[in-house]
Amino acid sequence: MGMRAGTWVRLPDGREGTVVYSGLDGIGIKWGCHDVTDRDILGTGGLFGGDPPDDYPWFPEAMLRVPYKGATLECVGLEYAVISRDDDGGA
Repeated sequence: MGMRAGTWVRLPDGREGTVVYSGLDGIGIKWGCHDVTDRDILGTGGLFGGDPPDDYPWFPEAMLRVPYKGATLECVGLEYAVISRDDDGGA
């Protein structure tokens, strides 16, 4: 269920996010539609090795996954639509 960094998604409640993490524990998104690439993310923490700098802008703010006890980020479920840059409402 991996997803490429920079993919934009829209949740059923209308919120939009950008994929900034894809791992065994789910897909992490940052709220809003951002221009980010795999290259921006690789080598910066998590499964990619090394700790990111404090000012690293691509930490996930929510996870596309089923909620679980002890989650430190909002788990928004598995329902979402992949949107294109043409569908983003002007972001």
